[in-house]
Amino acid sequence: MSSSRWLKVPLGPHGPRWRTVAAERSVLAVAHTVTALNRLADILPVFDSDQRVQIIYTCPQASAVTNGVEEHLAAMGALVMPWEQATVTEFDLALSVHNSGNLHDISAPLVILSHGIGYTKYSPGNRKPETGNRKPETGNRKPLRLRPVARRVSA
Repeated sequence: MSSSRWLKVPLGPHGPRWRTVAAERSVLAVAHTVTALNRLADILPVFDSDQRVQIIYTCPQASAVTNGVEEHLAAMGALVMPWEQATVTEFDLALSVHNSGNLHDISAPLVILSHGIGYTKYSPGNRKPETGNRKPETGNRKPLRLRPVARRVSA
């Protein structure tokens, strides 16, 4: 994303002059890759019905596979802000599904969401990380039960 195409509205200094409806909150969606953009597209509809929230997209160019992100954003009709401008603009919230690319430069509370189930899932049975040691097991998934911890009562 070229720094020569900085946005002047809705967040620039002349933004309020040109807005029909003023957004009360701004959310920056950080799309590193097309896969990340697809995951954000799953999440961002939560804001669709709230006209007070303005969604702005950016791509930090921190991934080796950023090809296609700009084209997908254009096809979506998304409001896109260059990364360089996003790092000097304040937002009410920033969402990302990656934790790379100088996200610490963004001036907003940052939420990093999972972009897939990955290693955060619970897999019962024989699931050691060694290659070839993955037996498919079905029907033996027992609920995980926590046991109460005994506490000492001092007299």
